Amino acid sequence: MKILKIAVTGSAGSGKSLVCQRFKTMGLFTLDCDVIARQVVEPGMPGFKKIVAVFGPQVVKKQGTLDRARLRNIIVDNAILRKKMENILHPQIATEMAFQIENAEYKDKKAVTVEVPLLFELGMEKLFDVTIVVAARDMDLVKRISARDKVSKENARKMLDLQMTQDDKMARADHVILNRGTRSELFESVDNLFDKIQKEFLTM
Repeated sequence: MKILKIAVTGSAGSGKSLVCQRFKTMGLFTLDCDVIARQVVEPGMPGFKKIVAVFGPQVVKKQGTLDRARLRNIIVDNAILRKKMENILHPQIATEMAFQIENAEYKDKKAVTVEVPLLFELGMEKLFDVTIVVAARDMDLVKRISARDKVSKENARKMLDLQMTQDDKMARADHVILNRGTRSELFESVDNLFDKIQKEFLTM
């Protein structure tokens, strides 16, 4: 069975999760690479053991799980350690994502939407039939990251600086959704885009 694979990406705070939520309400199977990233580093998993071996026991909480906030603080200013963590995580995320797509139960729509924050940075776009970038104003990104992660606006900007620019992402994507209005306007953009994608890929 041919499954249409749609990747949704964008900078932190752009609204990727909202777009994927909308796809889910339409009946598409949805996955989130951030969730998969947590699954592959649960205690006992190979990813967990490798990260602890590299970063030491200080990145493990008392209850035995990874201290993701501490890890983030370590790698945000250290490119070498950031690369080491990426080399551990990314192959395992890609393998687990492929497994979950292959083994999902598909109903009326033979399509899957995957939220992939680092789609182009990791060269994962080749795994998908359609790529969508969600874009927003830079000041809105900073504000949302700061509120969501409880970090200063300066640290929020640092996080954004580690990522590919929005312009570069938009230039490489098949489609762009602008998240610059209300939630209902965003959902309307998603609906309209999926109508277009269905006509191209899902109709005989």
